[in-house]
This record gives sequence, C-alpha cells and structure tokens, in this order.
Amino acid sequence: MYNSKQKNKNNNSGAVETVLGEGVVFEGIISCEGSMKVEGELKGDIKVANSIVVGPNGSVTGDINAREVIIFGKVTGKIDAGVLEIKSTGEITGEVLIETLITEAGGIMRAKCEMKSPAPKGPKDKGQVPGASQAAKP
Repeated sequence: MYNSKQKNKNNNSGAVETVLGEGVVFEGIISCEGSMKVEGELKGDIKVANSIVVGPNGSVTGDINAREVIIFGKVTGKIDAGVLEIKSTGEITGEVLIETLITEAGGIMRAKCEMKSPAPKGPKDKGQVPGASQAAKP
C-alpha cells in the first residue's frame, strides 16, 4: 500500500493516471483527481481535475468537465474546460464553455461555443502592486 508521502512523491502532474483502453466500453460517471486518457468508448459524464485526452479511436458521449481537454477522437455532449484543444482528427458535437480554444486544421466543431472569463491569476486588484510594502506609501 502507498502512504501519503509515497503517493505524492510518485505523482507526476503531467502523467496520465487513468486510462480507458481501446476496445473497452464504459457506461457511467467517472471522477478523477488527476489526468485521464480515453482510447475506448465512454457513455456518461467525466469530471477530471487536470486534463483529459480523447485518443484517435476514443469516443465520449456525455459531459466533460476538466482543466484541459484534448480531442483526437469524437465527443458528443457538453465540454466545460479552461483549455479545449481540437486536433486534426478531433470532432466535437454539442456545447462548449471554455476560456481558450485551440484547433488544428481538419478539426471539426459542431457546437454552441461560449467563452468564459479566465480565472484570476494573481492577487485581487485593489490598487496595490504585488510585492509592494506598506512602508512604501506616500
């Protein structure tokens, strides 16, 4: 068994932690703390904390919620993501709610698209410069 130190030590944030393999058909809801790759067929909703990749032979029929979604295969449903990347073999039908859209030539999107405001990246702007000390006031 892993203890928390081993789990954190071996956790590579760029690595795919969950794979739905080619030839596998899954029906249901998936929730994943890390990243996921779909090479098979998923009928249901997916909530992934980091990124999800739908491979060239992969398909998803359902809603996807993730920080980053990369599509090589087919998705039918609603995508809510920070970044959506549609590769040249990718195809999306449905709705997308995203901050950033990246498409390659040949990628297909038949969807209602809504761009959302990016999440704040720094301290809330209240007239202060980040890192400025209180002693610097006139």
